[in-house]
Amino acid sequence: MGVEDLVSKELVALRASISGVEGCVVATSDGLLVAHVLPEDQEQSQAAALISTLTAVARQAVQITGRGELLEASIRGTSGYLAVYAVGDSAVLAVLGRPTLNIALLQLRTRPVVARLDVLAADFTRFATGPELAAPSGQKSTG
Repeated sequence: MGVEDLVSKELVALRASISGVEGCVVATSDGLLVAHVLPEDQEQSQAAALISTLTAVARQAVQITGRGELLEASIRGTSGYLAVYAVGDSAVLAVLGRPTLNIALLQLRTRPVVARLDVLAADFTRFATGPELAAPSGQKSTG
């Protein structure tokens, strides 16, 4: 089973375990999509890029204010929640929730998921480098 399948399995289980969760996204810190379970009307690549940008700003805000390293942040809008969780330094998990979402339950159940994703995060590097790695000059990459 590939890393995308393992991550997708975690996201499906998280969405199913908490009432009010509409979707989940895992992206690299560079904004590249790793896996998602989002409603069909969501633009997955744009969501991944925006979530990574939001997480970068949150990381900087936490550091500048002396709060240590970013673990999680949640935003509440008129139509629900967006919660982001740092997956080490290399990735982010975002959860989209309805207004009825129990945010405390989400935080409780998401922390073990983040720990499992962190173990998989070393395999996310291929999303940032693309399918072919740079080969020495004059040689073709075998990908």
